[in-house]
Amino acid sequence: MPTARQCEVITAVKERAPELFVNARTDTHWVTLGSPSGPLPGTVERAEAYQGAGADGVFVPGVGDAGEIGALVRALDVPLNVLFTPGGRTFEELADLGVGRVSCGSLLYRAALHRAVEPAWGIGHPGAPEPGIPGYARTAALAEAFTGRH
Repeated sequence: MPTARQCEVITAVKERAPELFVNARTDTHWVTLGSPSGPLPGTVERAEAYQGAGADGVFVPGVGDAGEIGALVRALDVPLNVLFTPGGRTFEELADLGVGRVSCGSLLYRAALHRAVEPAWGIGHPGAPEPGIPGYARTAALAEAFTGRH
């Protein structure tokens, strides 16, 4: 969604429900993964616009670089929310960088799914190592196979 349109939505929500905590999300770090120049300038621009429109926090899933996190924290007067990633920065490291909110996204669901499928995997694949917590693509494929949606 274009930044201006998202700002209109944020403003409208805050006008109608001023007590509601609006945590505006920008996926700039998802859509530009692997970009040689990095998405930081566009992320800061969007985050500042969302804050100006009334957002009470800004969620930037995919950001993990300490310098980028620090730059976002310094640019905002509202809490920065990031996505926890196993093997990435610890909760303590994120707090030390100034992150105000940490989300788990689908991690807890995927971990529960793993634990539910684990016994069946062992029966169907005796002696084979289990695949571990499924990633997003594997989770979607499992859900699609179960629901029959394509």
